[in-house]
Amino acid sequence: MNDLLHLAALALATIGAGSLIGMRHGVGAPEIAAAVLMLAGMGDAMTVALLPPVVWFALMLPAAIVLAIRCRAPAVLGDRSARAGGKMSAHLALGLVSTAALILLMAAIPGTDVTDAAVSSTHPHGGGAGMPQVLGVTLGLGAILLSTIALRSERSWLHRVHHTTMAASTVAMSAIVVF
Repeated sequence: MNDLLHLAALALATIGAGSLIGMRHGVGAPEIAAAVLMLAGMGDAMTVALLPPVVWFALMLPAAIVLAIRCRAPAVLGDRSARAGGKMSAHLALGLVSTAALILLMAAIPGTDVTDAAVSSTHPHGGGAGMPQVLGVTLGLGAILLSTIALRSERSWLHRVHHTTMAASTVAMSAIVVF
């Protein structure tokens, strides 16, 4: 089951990242780089594990912060007009945070085969034993909620493809953690 979810998450993320390239408005090199970083992190964590999950987390979190700053910089500098791509930058920043968290959570769950080096040694009766599952459900539901909001405001079919596939990919990764 986990292998099918891994494959689905990677395929959906690939489609979502590919849809960014076809967009004409609101997508620049930073947004494409963020999508490629998420795809690379997912692909590595779910297949060959060249880098430990914590390294992917350490790469994705600052990238998310940079994207968030990029989408807020015009407002902070006094330009109150909406910057083209601000919504997409914010969406991708949240995607980076959730992907980074899910990569770490998948490594904490025994039997997910995310990486051989990250075998969980937590006691099964610990007070926080169910916390990865709670976080996985929260991230999955958050992706659905935010993508639903984005789908209502976006009219372009490429934007809709991107939001839908990225949400579905996040839900697939969340399912790996939960089940």
